[in-house]
Order: sequence, then structure tokens, then C-alpha cells
Amino acid sequence: MIGKKLTAAILGLSFMLSAASCTFPGGTAETEDTHTRSTRAEVEENIVETSQKIANALANCDIEALSKCCDREPRHIGDVMPVIEETDDEDAKPDKKLMVENMIASTITCVVDKNSYKTEFWSDECSIDAVFSYKDYHKVLQEQDIFLNPGDFNSRLMDVTDTVDITFTLKFKKLGSKTLLKNADDLAEIYSYTDTTLNYMKSFFDMVDDIYMTGDKWDPVTESYTDTDTFEIVLELNELGHEYIWEYVYRVSNETYPKWTHLFTSGKVVEKYPDEIRVIYTQDTIIEEGFYCILFYNYYDDTIIGYEFDVFTSDTSETSETDEAGETSEPG
Repeated sequence: MIGKKLTAAILGLSFMLSAASCTFPGGTAETEDTHTRSTRAEVEENIVETSQKIANALANCDIEALSKCCDREPRHIGDVMPVIEETDDEDAKPDKKLMVENMIASTITCVVDKNSYKTEFWSDECSIDAVFSYKDYHKVLQEQDIFLNPGDFNSRLMDVTDTVDITFTLKFKKLGSKTLLKNADDLAEIYSYTDTTLNYMKSFFDMVDDIYMTGDKWDPVTESYTDTDTFEIVLELNELGHEYIWEYVYRVSNETYPKWTHLFTSGKVVEKYPDEIRVIYTQDTIIEEGFYCILFYNYYDDTIIGYEFDVFTSDTSETSETDEAGETSEPG
């Protein structure tokens, strides 16, 4: 009898195990398969979305945004990320090498290989391969020996189509509906640039043959305007200047006491391989008489070149001539 009861118990247990392997609570085996596929699809979607956020954080050099995608604070990658810190110091000079590395980083993109997705059914960890790319800045260096400024390099970089590609296996931890990156510090390799110290042109003067004012109201003899609402300045460039992408800011100022009054400061102007630089400044009314200047600033290091000149109006011009003739001299 004992043997029969034991046999019956084993058979009963076998039946229960068989039934459990073919069903899912509230459904059938088919329902279980559907649920499993749906869960995997959701995880894959989360991974792709998180990977894109990671790529954006790397491109923007935003360690805070990257940390939000990780299961713990990254330790090493923040040390190599080319972050340009904001400063209120107007006299602070930017680190050109850091600017160049930041520009390269801004081109970072990511493509996820969904077919490489790996996970274990009962595990909260998974992985996927992703290719991170940035523009191959070496192509720029092969074509150019010396640069006007970092912006000159960046403008050329934007025209590059070749990329440097690095494949990483991203390891994630599933936490509810989220997937968080576990190996963020592995991505530090993407910032391992070489040869990012560029040679720069010493000054604007090396590329400018002549600088002069012009226009209908300009008198080159007295170097002045009379009754004008417009200033026009020209920088004639030599052959070297024609080879560069110019990025500059210009400012129109009036000499007043105790300091100059800035009438206008342009935004960043970009001109690719110009034959000359020509700037026209116009007001709605006749410009008041005085001593003026137009200065050009290298957008990245404040190298200056410019021109100073006088402005007259007809009334002041006539009064000046009368005074010289002695007709309006005050009584002695």
C-alpha cells in the first residue's frame, strides 16, 4: 500500500509540474509567449530610448544628464568629458584645445544593434551593442595646417562625412519600467582624441592687405563723413585670407567722455573663403558729429583690427569755416 501511495504522489506531482510549464496565471501557453515577447519589446524600446539620451548627453558634455541614465554616479567619464564651464568673467580667455574637443564631441551619434540584445528570463540585467560615432576630425587636419580660430576648424568639421566609430556593449539594469546603464565609465574611450592642439594664425593683420572706409559721403582726404547715415568699411584680404572661414564680431563706437559709447555690436558673422570683408552700418537718421571707430574682434580670442574716423554735419562744417575766416569771432 505504501508503495502505491508513493507512486500516486509522484504521478500527481509530475502532473502539476507539467501543467505549470504549459500555462501562465490567467492564460494558456500561447498567452505566456505573447507576454514574454511584449515584455522584451518594451525593454528593447526603453534601451533604444535610453541609448539616445546617453548619446545626447555625451554630445552635449552633460554629466548630469548622463547620470540620470545610470544606475550609479559615473566616476571616470566626468574627468575626461570636455566640458566648457560658464563664467561671468568677460576677460577670461577660452581654452582653445578644450573648445576643439567640445566641438568634436558635439557630433557624437549612436546606433543600437537590436539583434545583439541579450538577457536571461529571470535576470534584471541585459545588454546590447551600440555604435557611437563622431566626425573624423583628422580629415580636417589633413587638409589644413593652420587655422584662423576654433570656429574655422568647426566650420570645416561640419562638412566632413567620414566618422570614427566605436562599438560598446552597453550593460543595463532593468528597474521597473526603466533601464539604467551600468557601465557608463566604459564610454570614456569616446573622448580619447589625439592631435587636437591646432596651429592658429597670429592675427588678422597677417591676412589683411588694406583696411579703409568708403561710401558716397566719405572723404578720403579728411578721413571723415559728412551728413551720413551710413558707415561702410572694407578689409581687403590677401591670398592667405581667402583660404579661411572667418568668424568675427564687429562693433561701432562713438568717443564720449569718460569712455566710448558702443552704438552697435553685431552677432557672430561667418564668411567662408571671402575675397574681402565688407561691413555696412546704417541708422535711420543722420549720424551725429563726433569721433567714431569700427573694430573687428576675432570671435574666439579678441584679436582686434579696425578704423577710426570723424563725422561732421553741414551745420558744424559751415560754422567751422566761418570761425576760421574770423567773421564770427567774439568781441574782444
